[in-house]
Amino acid sequence: MNHHTTDNEKYLLQQVAEGHAAAFALLVDLFWKRVYGSTLALTKSPQTAEELTQDIFLKIWEQRTSLPQVENFGVYIYVIGRNQVISAMRKKVMAIVPDMPGDLVEEMSSPDLQLELKETSGLIYAGIEALSPVRRKIFKMSRINGLTYDEIATELGISKNTVKEHVVLALGFLRRYLQDHSDKTVPVIVLALHCFR
Repeated sequence: MNHHTTDNEKYLLQQVAEGHAAAFALLVDLFWKRVYGSTLALTKSPQTAEELTQDIFLKIWEQRTSLPQVENFGVYIYVIGRNQVISAMRKKVMAIVPDMPGDLVEEMSSPDLQLELKETSGLIYAGIEALSPVRRKIFKMSRINGLTYDEIATELGISKNTVKEHVVLALGFLRRYLQDHSDKTVPVIVLALHCFR
């Protein structure tokens, strides 16, 4: 990592530490794939990996005031990720072997935050239904059915750029919709929306 990138990273961490939602969203965008890939390699379960990745970023948000002191964020996020995976594995073992001593078990991130994520995801689906019929159809084809822009363009007989514009505008609408209809915290909204990026 060069010096310029390191300075940018430190500035970003400082912005997150101060509670800026846009900075946290950018941090999630930059590191999501790396964290998800690592947890998936360890857990072998896409669903578990996604839940743990959300937990990891929630943990980072909860501890955001300490971010300006972080010298190497790559190492920092790796340690948090490793601890979350270990915690999840121990919790799984406890479900199978309930007599295991309690001091061997670590609590995962707040269940309340996980519940908030589920509730916010439900609100996103309500927002999707509020889109115009054409935009809703394109958004669902892209973000729910997993079709590429090229595939959607071919199926609907429109240009790839038109498809992309509809998806971008839909995401912007959903962001505003959540802000207007939800009292959830910044990380919950950011992470819930990230699932549709």
